[in-house]
Amino acid sequence: MKTFIKTIFKCISNNKSRFISMSLIILVGICFVTGLGGITPKVENSLNEALTTANAPDIILKTRNQLGFTQGEIENLNRIDDIDVEFITSFDQTTDSSLRTISLDFKNNKINKLKLIDGSFPSSEREVCVERNSNTIKERKIGEYITYNNISFKVVGIIENPLIFTMDGDINEIDNSRLDTILYFNKNSNLPLTTAYIKLNSLNNHSYFKNDYIDIVNDNISILSNKLNNENYVYLTLKETKSYAFITEIDDKIDVIAIMFPIFFIAVVALVILTTMTRLISDERKIIGCYKSLGYNNISILGKYIIYATSCAFLGITVGLISGAYILPNIIYNVFKKILFLPKITSKINVTLGIYSAIFMFVAIILVTIYVTWKEIKEKPANLFQAKAPKAGKTILLEKIAFIWSKLSFKYKSCYRNIFRYKGRLAMIVLSVLGSTALVMAGLGLYNIFSKPITINGVAFDMGNSIKYVSVAAIIFALILTILVIYNITNMNISERNREIATLKVLGYKDYEVCSYIFREIIQISIIGVILGIPSGILILYLIMKFLDFGSLSDIKLISYFLTGVLVITFIIIVDLLLIRKIKKVNMNDSLKSLE
Repeated sequence: MKTFIKTIFKCISNNKSRFISMSLIILVGICFVTGLGGITPKVENSLNEALTTANAPDIILKTRNQLGFTQGEIENLNRIDDIDVEFITSFDQTTDSSLRTISLDFKNNKINKLKLIDGSFPSSEREVCVERNSNTIKERKIGEYITYNNISFKVVGIIENPLIFTMDGDINEIDNSRLDTILYFNKNSNLPLTTAYIKLNSLNNHSYFKNDYIDIVNDNISILSNKLNNENYVYLTLKETKSYAFITEIDDKIDVIAIMFPIFFIAVVALVILTTMTRLISDERKIIGCYKSLGYNNISILGKYIIYATSCAFLGITVGLISGAYILPNIIYNVFKKILFLPKITSKINVTLGIYSAIFMFVAIILVTIYVTWKEIKEKPANLFQAKAPKAGKTILLEKIAFIWSKLSFKYKSCYRNIFRYKGRLAMIVLSVLGSTALVMAGLGLYNIFSKPITINGVAFDMGNSIKYVSVAAIIFALILTILVIYNITNMNISERNREIATLKVLGYKDYEVCSYIFREIIQISIIGVILGIPSGILILYLIMKFLDFGSLSDIKLISYFLTGVLVITFIIIVDLLLIRKIKKVNMNDSLKSLE
């Protein structure tokens, strides 16, 4: 058994290029899936921590009475158990500009705590604070004077309202225009109290972005409305605030992408693992025959290759989970700062989607390994010691089309015969390139789709600078996966054709001619994969759009179809150039060992 264990390490050592490539492919797949699944938790946890610190309200209660809440109504609200209430005065107007005025008690501001980011709070009736500037809210400076109702007020502070965290500011409740100014006054007893911020004590430890949060708040609104029994009240949740609605809409769309894309990523990775393990087992037929001759049972032999495959999986999954938890979520979080006022990034990480994907991939790798290994180990040792006979050449369909076949040069006739002679190799390369191309096409299509604005609660928002970068990340990871997949497939293709390459060299072929001979086949097979991959990518896009309920195939620009093919073929050529050295190193003496 000790010797047998040594052979496992020897197998890893002798096949380290396969081991490394498999681990890297798994790593890239898990890293992308983990990162994509960690984007919305990263944003939502960061915002939740900021909203919790600010003690953001769960319910915003407004009265339709122009005179505001009556004293009796205020007392009734304050008597209700398990809630905290804070009253403010808030008015929107559209005269001259889109303006909101808010009056509150700064000293006792405990719900929806306003954060002073510059200057001081008002200390007199002629002083005012303003909302921080954004894409729509005008920039105001400390010491500047603003005229409101024919009265001049001095700006003494810049305020950060925790309920306004989009760069598009907030919406005027009168005409849905974008507010350009928000003024904050110290509480004035002569002004009616129009709005009540209500904090539900039962939700103190509940995240503002949990799936059931709004449902629980709505249940409490039903209870509260029965207690108050007043038709003049309007009950609002955070979902009715523009910033919260915007971020939840974006997160919902990213979550759809985070669920759909990994399915295809993992499918491509699983296909490559199947190809790699099939080739490894085929190369070790004699070793398996030796094990059986020495008395090792099938389960022990199978265990060796399961250990090899799961070692790759463990290494790739572990590094993929760790890197995925930080790389993509942190990058996208910083990109989100172009459209959102985001707080300090949370230290919390979320690898839930990565773990689910890792479990699925781990199981898939074990099943694939059992499948390809069992086919070999069930054979008799005598058969395993014999190399598999080379596949007999057959007439291909193209040969029957005489007017085409007769005009082809020998090198192309040889190329097409080889392509269709080994149908397994053909299928694996086509499917691998198809999968990679489909992912690139889907990423480019998403980039096009998210260039258009999205309507939330009747208001158009530009979210292009947010989700578009998620699309860019998908394209980059798809191209990285393409490089690894093509490198792995081409590397194996060269390895299994060492005798053929050596024979060509003995026959006088120069290195560049041998390289052309091998790579001509790879590129032509890859072109088939690209041609099939583009419509496959469109199908992926269609499925994503159906779940998103956003965008259409007409949004995809013609350049995206062209660019998909160019990018994939370019990366295939780059990989081929990297493998020229391996072809040059093939020893001509190997041709003498050929059984053909």
